[in-house]
Amino acid sequence: MDLKDRLIAIQNDLPRQQQSLCKYVIKNIDDVSTMTINELSKNSQVGTTTILRFIDKIGYKKYPDFKKDIIKYAFNNKKNTWWHLQKSLEEIDESENSMMKVGYSSIQDIESMLGELDLKQYTHFLNMLLQSKNLYFLGMRTSISIALYFELMLRGIRDNMTQLSGNNDFLYDESLKFNQGDLLIVIALSPYTKQSIDFVKYCRSHKDISIALITDIETCPIIPDSDAHLVVGQSKNRYSIIPTIALIESLIIDSGKKHPDSVAKISELNKVHQDNHITTI
Repeated sequence: MDLKDRLIAIQNDLPRQQQSLCKYVIKNIDDVSTMTINELSKNSQVGTTTILRFIDKIGYKKYPDFKKDIIKYAFNNKKNTWWHLQKSLEEIDESENSMMKVGYSSIQDIESMLGELDLKQYTHFLNMLLQSKNLYFLGMRTSISIALYFELMLRGIRDNMTQLSGNNDFLYDESLKFNQGDLLIVIALSPYTKQSIDFVKYCRSHKDISIALITDIETCPIIPDSDAHLVVGQSKNRYSIIPTIALIESLIIDSGKKHPDSVAKISELNKVHQDNHITTI
């Protein structure tokens, strides 16, 4: 019996307020997976004390433990990327375009990420990025473009970077170059590829390289093999990479601030591009 079925089975045997909370969780289980205890309290219109009594009743000592199982349930029952796109296309909307809807939804997604982001993990991730000798980037399928963007923007700040994305046949060949002090940055948004999971496990077992992960959910199977991980969360209404891009841009800016020559390097790079008619003003 999964978590939702357990809740359905006990919902009518609970005290009145806990029963109201239980019914809310059952009805909104996907949304609850992204809520803090205070947000759940506000949205379900019960106190945090009631929430703590409820989760104790169903076998959890702490809210994070309960939320972790809610996230697992949501992940195991979540549709894939293309289902989310199909859902967005099938929605009936009287407006001529989806710009306003997507814009407001994106703002909410970024705010949700900021509310849940582990700042200690962010600092740890940034320090690993700054202290690394060589940087390697890996993203597969829908994560490829994000890995490419991350590397491209960092090229104006630092050197010694290698892009592994899009070169899957030679991943293990490239791993022969990994050394102590290097950093592998993995971008893994669900659905996760078996190849990326297997490669990270191989690196953890056979290579002396640090691993930093950016993912979208706390149950990502790569997390146990990473040295630092950042969770951006998932959009409730559609598949979106906007929170991930916002996080990466923050890392790029903070990295640039720690490299005193980054401004001069970027200025020189712009001049080279313009002098060689690669870009215009």
